[in-house]
Amino acid sequence: MFAIVECGGAQFKVFEKRKVRIPRITAGLGEKYRLEKVLLVSNGRETEVGRPVVKGAVVEATIVGHPRSAKIVGVKYKPKKDYRRRWGARTLFTELMIETVSHPAIKPVAKPAEQAAAKKAPRQSSAPVKKETKAEDK
Repeated sequence: MFAIVECGGAQFKVFEKRKVRIPRITAGLGEKYRLEKVLLVSNGRETEVGRPVVKGAVVEATIVGHPRSAKIVGVKYKPKKDYRRRWGARTLFTELMIETVSHPAIKPVAKPAEQAAAKKAPRQSSAPVKKETKAEDK
């Protein structure tokens, strides 16, 4: 299942058991965090779109880090005027591990690979397979 959530003025597409970076929030490492501003929920077959949010939908996550982005460097320069300004910035993020995407009406659907594995029974052979040998090999 996946969902579109709003956090920090931006929208993010989140999947279960994957990480997502959102703007920095004030919470400690390992804490549980609930994203309740869910705009869309889907399991691949059914989709529920909110007006503006989906009622009853919740995304639960665990905070796994507070990293910073790579440095962004900017330079201002005016020729022949001895004017040069250099600046840099690093954006602050919070990294979340999405645990569950839940909605009371939409249930998760098993993946096609899992369904195929469940239907396919393991083969059992009664006799061991013999390797053929050529007359020239002896």
